[in-house]
Amino acid sequence: MSWSMFRFREHWAHAHDVQQETFMALAAMYVEANPTYRAVPWLREWQAFWLRSIGRQPNGLTDVCADDYLTDDGRVAQFRGFLRDYQSWLIASEGPLRTAAGLGAEKLVEFAQTVDAVLAGDNAHPNVQLVQQ
Repeated sequence: MSWSMFRFREHWAHAHDVQQETFMALAAMYVEANPTYRAVPWLREWQAFWLRSIGRQPNGLTDVCADDYLTDDGRVAQFRGFLRDYQSWLIASEGPLRTAAGLGAEKLVEFAQTVDAVLAGDNAHPNVQLVQQ
């Protein structure tokens, strides 16, 4: 199994490559399916990056480039709201997702919760670490 890292500002967490790549695919699908998020230009740009990046990044170096798209606190707050809605969608779509993605909603929700904890700088989360300067 290979590992990736989700990094934002001063915090990071490990993730399985398959979780991060599945996030990029399913989150892109969710952006497309939700009119609220489909109307957000910077999220559409990030969505296009996710779709271009799936399967093209070397083992252990998968990067969703959060710092490139979450450029201010307003975007961070909006994306954290997106993550909450995305998690609800994952839970509601458990059966088809397990079939399509090969991962259960619990692993996908766990990844989204870890991303949210990194974005929040939540040092109490067991997977979140400070970037060493």
